[in-house]
Amino acid sequence: MPAKLYIFAIGGTGSRVLKSLTMLMAAGVEMSQVSEIVPIIIDPHKDNIDVQRTETLISKYKQIRSSIKTELVKGDFFSTPIRTLEDIVKKSDGIGTTPALTLKDSDKTFEDYIDFGGLDEKNKAFASLLFSKENLSTEMDIGFVGNPNIGSVVLNQFAESEEFQNFASNFTPNDRVFIISSIFGGTGAAGFPLILKNIRGAETEKVQNPENLKNAKIGALTVMPYFGIKPVQDKKVIDKATFISKTKAALQYYSRGVNKKLNRLYYIGDEVNQDYDFDPGKDGQKNNAHFIELASALAIVDYANTEDIDLECVDGKPVIPVFKEFGIRENEETIGLKGLSISTQNILSLPLSQFMLFSLYLDKRLNEVIGSNVPWVSENPAIDRSFARGNFIEINLKEFNQQFKDWLNEMTDNRRSFKAFNSEINEDLSNLIIGYSPKRGFLGKTKVDFKTLDEANNDVINGHNYANAIDKFIKVMSAGTGKMLSDKFPDLFQNAKKK
Repeated sequence: MPAKLYIFAIGGTGSRVLKSLTMLMAAGVEMSQVSEIVPIIIDPHKDNIDVQRTETLISKYKQIRSSIKTELVKGDFFSTPIRTLEDIVKKSDGIGTTPALTLKDSDKTFEDYIDFGGLDEKNKAFASLLFSKENLSTEMDIGFVGNPNIGSVVLNQFAESEEFQNFASNFTPNDRVFIISSIFGGTGAAGFPLILKNIRGAETEKVQNPENLKNAKIGALTVMPYFGIKPVQDKKVIDKATFISKTKAALQYYSRGVNKKLNRLYYIGDEVNQDYDFDPGKDGQKNNAHFIELASALAIVDYANTEDIDLECVDGKPVIPVFKEFGIRENEETIGLKGLSISTQNILSLPLSQFMLFSLYLDKRLNEVIGSNVPWVSENPAIDRSFARGNFIEINLKEFNQQFKDWLNEMTDNRRSFKAFNSEINEDLSNLIIGYSPKRGFLGKTKVDFKTLDEANNDVINGHNYANAIDKFIKVMSAGTGKMLSDKFPDLFQNAKKK
């Protein structure tokens, strides 16, 4: 039965993890127990660049996938569909065109949001005990700025939102939920428990299908500190020195009121971190992609590959709650594929390397091979000049490809850095994957270049018919890159499942 995975991505960290997941989905990373992804982004910071970049990436992914008419199979590039709530409810009133949830009155100060001026003196005094002057004056359209006490009040509107009602009415027993949040900020720390409470505690008078929600399969990722904030003049706004204390307090709360409600809970964080500029205003919160976000996306992949029998709930309680952490082989500041555990390599190495090779081919080889007699290009439907100049390549694939390259480069420049590939590659692909060389032939070192990929593509087209050039390009490159890399780099992919 088809199973949707609803992903609630809360705050800036939620959006950045969702971005990494979208990259893995583009690469064809397998998610065997779900048929489609439905992201729901929750962030009051309207000008958050990280959110905007993720929304743009998802939109581009959907455009690429909608251009492909042939059914994609597990392991193909872009094989897992991404849909928004709008797609599911068929343009119901009030649903926007993006995966982002709209929070009402988020353009107000918190003081105005709670109508502080309209309270009587006793309630004003009580509110002043709970919220400082700085809390009350917070402009909420820049987020909750590390204040979960504000976020817990504002995000309570989630259960009354049209988006939540549409989520509830369309949720089936086959579907799943995953919640992404950081634990050391404001939006994520507040939003995670509230979303969980509203799903597990669904009431008949408030939502449709309450039993489906009460017994939903729910996984979550709680991201502990993995970056810092450069010192700001007003430490009452945000201070990275509070990140650890906030984390400890939240973990204690989770152990009492959250953990046992989850089928799977994933923990991740890193003591090696880099400080970012604090800029919550316009053009603010544009953080470089980070390895922790990639590893966090792998938590979602793990959850999406977990069988239903291991995620059972009875009377709203998971039968076997499981808690997981992520680890690397060595405590090195720069990690490559060799630095990952074997189980992680089995999931990630082949598809990520395939998409990197696909990206390079798109940049460096496609225009050169068009018009040649290379069979996979010349045979109908032909990969010709008009195809290469069309919107699918020039607007959709190349723009997505640029974001993929930026994502890899940003992870390389971060601390802790992830560097799996040599990006300065021309024709010789022997050194593409850092730490690995192609297998040696009878006469010595094997030559590996773009022509090697063309030969693999020629092999995979045998016996196949393709509806059009777009379908052919994606299907052949998905299979051909897998064949070439598995054949030429067996040491790297010996444990990976071949396509």
